This record gives sequence, C-alpha cells and structure tokens, in this order.
Amino acid sequence: MPSRPNFRVVRLLVLASLFAPAPALALDEDNYKTLSHVLAIGLPAAAAGISVAHDDTPGLVQFAKSEAFTLAATEVLKLTIHETRPNGRDDKSFPSGHTAVSFAAAQYMQMRGGWEYGVPAYLAAALTGYSRVRADEHYWKDVAAGAVLGIASSYYFTDSGKWTQFNVLATPNAVYAGVSATW
Repeated sequence: MPSRPNFRVVRLLVLASLFAPAPALALDEDNYKTLSHVLAIGLPAAAAGISVAHDDTPGLVQFAKSEAFTLAATEVLKLTIHETRPNGRDDKSFPSGHTAVSFAAAQYMQMRGGWEYGVPAYLAAALTGYSRVRADEHYWKDVAAGAVLGIASSYYFTDSGKWTQFNVLATPNAVYAGVSATW
C-alpha cells in the first residue's frame, strides 16, 4: 500500500478558515449563501480528492454511492414535502441539500480516515448548515434533517477504511507485540 500523504497543513488551514471569517467579517445573507455553496462543493471535493490521494478506489465508489443517494433522497423529499423557505423564494426548504451533501462527506471522511479527518470535516459541515440558516434559505429543522440524511447515507454505504493489524515477533531474547492501523 502506498505511503499516506501528510495532510496536516490542509487540515489546519480548513480549521482556521472555519473560525476566521465569522469574527473578522460582518457577513450578510449573500456572504453566508456563498460560503454555504463553497462548503457544499468543497467538502465532497475534498473527500474525493483525499480518496484519490490514498489510492482508495473502493472508498471512492462508496462515496459516490453515498452522495448520489443523498442527492436523490433530498430531491424526492423536497418534491414531496413542499416546505416554504424562510425567505419565501420557493417551497423546497426541507431538507437542506447543502447540509446533506456536506454531512455525507464528513461522515465518509470520518469512517475512512478516522477522527483526524472527521473532526475538521464535521466542523465544516456544521458551518454549512449554520450558513444556510443565516442566509435565510432554511429553518433549523431543514438543516438537522439534511445532516441526519447525509450521515445515515454515508454510514450505510461506507465501510470503515481502518484495518487494524496485530503483530507478534518472537526472538530468542524477547517477544515484541505491535498494533497498527492503516487507511
């Protein structure tokens, strides 16, 4: 298996970007809307990119299934429920699609890469949902439903990427035991 690239700098930049805009800028509805668009595209793109970087084709297929199901289920629910958005623009408020795809990506990254990837991804997904409410596009219940839908979809379609291996090496003078997990 190829060596694992170091994404610590990327994770730190993602975390920094999550907290930097809010105090530094007085964001209005349009800025929150733009931020939610960027995150809803960026999180799935990051998840796919990390899978490609790790040469994780089975994971990439699982991720594609999860995102496809999330998008389809979201659209079916929107067309069935007809919840009016807070801004009155249309009747496709429930559930939040931006939040659903973001949380599907976050859950996928957590399952395939562990909490090292999952925590920053979940923070970014939460910011997506928060931004949708602040942009006056969704109610909190829409965001919560989108998060549950995305998480459940990835949980269903994704196998854990961690394989734990136990090793024992016996020599004439000592016995060595080791545990390792790879992704």
